[in-house]
Amino acid sequence: MSRNVTIAVAGNPNSGKTSLFNKLTGSNLKVGNWPGVTVEKKEGTVTRGERTFTFVDLPGTYGLSARSIDERIAMDFLTSGSPDAVIVVMDSANFNRNFYLFTLIMEMGLKVIPVLNMSDMATKRGITLHTDRLSAIFGIPFLKTIASKGKGMSGLWRVLDNIENVGLPTHRPVYQAPIETAVARLMEAFPNEAKSRFHALAILDQSLVIPGNEELQGMVAELGAEIEEQLDGELDELIAEKRYAFVYSIAKECVQRKLSTEQKAAVTDRIDRFVTNRYLGGPLFLLAMWVMFFLVFKVGNPFADLIDAGFGALSAMIPGHGLVTSFIQNGLISGVGAILVFVPNIFILFFLIAVMEDSGYLSRAAFVADRVMHALGLHGKSFIPMLLGFGCNIPAIMAVRTLENRKDRVLTAMAIPYMSCSARLPVYLLFAGIFFPRSEATVVFGLYLLGIIIAVIVARVLRRAFFTKAVSPLVMELPAYHVPSLKMATRSATLRTGFFIRKAGTFILGAVIAVWLLASLPAGVPYASAQSLIGHIGSFVAPVFHPAGFGSWQATVALIFGFLAKEVVVGTFGALYGGQAAMTHALAHSFTTLSAASFLVMTLVYIPCVATIAIIRREIGSRWAALSVAISLSTGYLLAVVVFQVGHLLGLG
Repeated sequence: MSRNVTIAVAGNPNSGKTSLFNKLTGSNLKVGNWPGVTVEKKEGTVTRGERTFTFVDLPGTYGLSARSIDERIAMDFLTSGSPDAVIVVMDSANFNRNFYLFTLIMEMGLKVIPVLNMSDMATKRGITLHTDRLSAIFGIPFLKTIASKGKGMSGLWRVLDNIENVGLPTHRPVYQAPIETAVARLMEAFPNEAKSRFHALAILDQSLVIPGNEELQGMVAELGAEIEEQLDGELDELIAEKRYAFVYSIAKECVQRKLSTEQKAAVTDRIDRFVTNRYLGGPLFLLAMWVMFFLVFKVGNPFADLIDAGFGALSAMIPGHGLVTSFIQNGLISGVGAILVFVPNIFILFFLIAVMEDSGYLSRAAFVADRVMHALGLHGKSFIPMLLGFGCNIPAIMAVRTLENRKDRVLTAMAIPYMSCSARLPVYLLFAGIFFPRSEATVVFGLYLLGIIIAVIVARVLRRAFFTKAVSPLVMELPAYHVPSLKMATRSATLRTGFFIRKAGTFILGAVIAVWLLASLPAGVPYASAQSLIGHIGSFVAPVFHPAGFGSWQATVALIFGFLAKEVVVGTFGALYGGQAAMTHALAHSFTTLSAASFLVMTLVYIPCVATIAIIRREIGSRWAALSVAISLSTGYLLAVVVFQVGHLLGLG
């Protein structure tokens, strides 16, 4: 074996693959982009004795059909990157789904090191994986790890240090005789194209197309027609059926559950009769969302009040009335503090989303939404990135890479900015608390629902304008229900909330300081007055928003700075009006209930933050990013005007 060893690291999304990759490579990372695409590429180099290992972190993927960008990258590297071995990272608690990818890579004829990660989660769920049986069946070592805690890494390194002694897997799926015969013929006639069973099968079911080889295409068409006639079925379905049967046969022999698979499936089926019901599924999902926002307010508000009181006391302790005092009170405490007050509510939102995700319910939400999404021209899988948009639009837009064609990726990326991310939540919480104190949860729920409606309408219009291809059906595995791990949900909520706090202490702090500086200049004018620089800017633009009912220069400035990050809307009000109590009092006199509703709609829809625009540009192109800005700004303004003017005509404010 060469002194230089290349190891690919593959696995499903959320299998702990990146955690294991980071444990293997430490800080010896090189980050760039894969050739020809903007998807991030991570490589890590580790020297052990006289041997140098280069680890390549492949994009997380469920299969290797080469239909999505991530699958194509993974397949291309495994095919042409010549890795010496592939570490296949599998979520131990979801063996069947993860083992399918192992089966595909094994059929490529590559040396495989299977790693059963997150084994602690499997144990907590009553799942036992018999690695000795798996190793005996396939003739290669199966390893258990907990990558997040560094457990099992020494065993993995022992295998890697003796990689030359690891053989190829000795067991594989067996297909019906006509398929096996066709595979053998393709591998014999076209060894360069059908270089392995995997490639021969992919060519045969036409998930892998070799352009320019008419002889190969002719043979594939002939063989495919013969097989489908003999076996009376679609070729791709026949192959997939055998692969899944192989996976389930291995799981039946090597995976033991306290609650049998049959019992668990029966429980899941009984629940799904209601949760995925054609008529009940949608209302149940909406009810779950409303309950989630009710708890965000009911549980989070008392803690938010404590934080607010703490910032108020801290501000009162600052002596003097000079420039430094103004900076600390108005810039730091009032500006950034106005955002941090809502940390408890945001933590609870992230916690509840994690609970729904871990329980298996969010997969059902995507399934239920598929009927609506399909009717509106979106793939059902698009709903999953859109749900991620409730946390942050940026990773949600990056998640569209998993969609199989460019049309779905473009339409979903264009729809995601209308999903209410956590950055908008402080604005909703502030205004709902002031103007809708008896129906806070319902108002915020309505905004989230309105965002979903606008998202699918925008996608529908864009599809009719730019795309005409029919939507492919949704095919996805619905995992069995299980009791969510409160520890994992807490960890997930803590990580996401920590990102929100870090953002408040860095990027948002800079924006609030800019607001404070503009409100303090030119020297000698009253702070945050119409005579200040920021007052002049706001007063110049404010008339545009008079038809929407919030034509004050302060509201205008808040929206302008909200383009940097939506949290800055609240930070700007805090910096201009003072602490939470002063801000609440000022807003209550600057807005009516109707104009507050109009402002909330504008905040929901108008221009995504600058980071979101940048990621749209990177993922789908500058033209679409510019179009996203134009559509969102015009739609947000139009809806805000309609809400105010129609409400005014109806005598609502």
